[in-house]
Amino acid sequence: MLVTAAGGMLAPLNIRLLREGRRHDVWVLAVDHRVDAVGRYFANEFAQVPAGVDAGYSAAVLELVTKHKIDLVLPWSDEEALSLAADRAGIEAVGSRLACAPLATLRKMSDKAETYDLLARGGIEMPAWALVDNADTLVATTEKFASQHGEFAVKPVTARGNRGTVVVRRDVKGAHPFMGSRELHMDFDTYRRDHLASTPFPALVMERLFSPAYDIDVLAQDGRVLRAMPRRRLNPAGIPFAGGVLTPTKPLLDLADRITHLLNLSWLYDYDLMTNASGVPVPIEINPRPSGSIAAAILAGVPFYDDLISLVRGEPLPEIVMPQSAAVIPYMDCCVVPAENFE
Repeated sequence: MLVTAAGGMLAPLNIRLLREGRRHDVWVLAVDHRVDAVGRYFANEFAQVPAGVDAGYSAAVLELVTKHKIDLVLPWSDEEALSLAADRAGIEAVGSRLACAPLATLRKMSDKAETYDLLARGGIEMPAWALVDNADTLVATTEKFASQHGEFAVKPVTARGNRGTVVVRRDVKGAHPFMGSRELHMDFDTYRRDHLASTPFPALVMERLFSPAYDIDVLAQDGRVLRAMPRRRLNPAGIPFAGGVLTPTKPLLDLADRITHLLNLSWLYDYDLMTNASGVPVPIEINPRPSGSIAAAILAGVPFYDDLISLVRGEPLPEIVMPQSAAVIPYMDCCVVPAENFE
């Protein structure tokens, strides 16, 4: 198996969980564009590759897939999933499987405006939002949302990990990072004076959403959920990861079913939700790859990685007792590696 983005914060834990699965013997090749990616010390082998957005990325991965006779490629970042999906034919021509949706679907999932429109047309309750593509429209739209909703958010259409997200609130003065994340919260005057002019287009303006925030880990096949587990974030911003509480309620599981069906998804994904002012959880992002924090659900007893490999092998998934109430929190750990790696 080949996994990408081995430098991610939770990559070491996820690689260990892959290798320690109960039902399958898994050999893991981890790749990253950084030679010091910490996940390298937990994989069977490591290879440095270009960044996922670079022209040579897919060719480098294909060379490794061929050399190591990789059965399954699992992208762990948006950019890498998109790059590899564009070259799916080459990966599959050498007998491997690429565990992500077709390129057209991934592009739709990566564009929040397209995703919101598709889900809304499918009857899923969505936050109030508007797409803006120039400064004049942005000024008019933010004035409208300030008048109608009082508080609102502005975010790039394709950004991930809260990059570039601004939330305008009544109860703050100045600009402040939200719970250690890249997301900035501020008052309307500060936004207009210091941030409106630097908004990248196209952008979304949407009503402000609230806690609780959720991730839903989903393993799917042909638009049907095979296994799903919602998790309430202990840090609503998501990054940095502070753990989560498993919340397998029927409304959240039903929502996962509907989203999966509308996008006709197969493989592993992460759905991000927040709560609107009426107390209803609404989707804010459908990620084109699994979350690093899927490790929390696996540790709590949901065998997503074992199930993924069973799916590839055409094996039925076993019946399991799904955990109903558990919290999973991170803690600091260390590993011992050869000193010459740092000399």
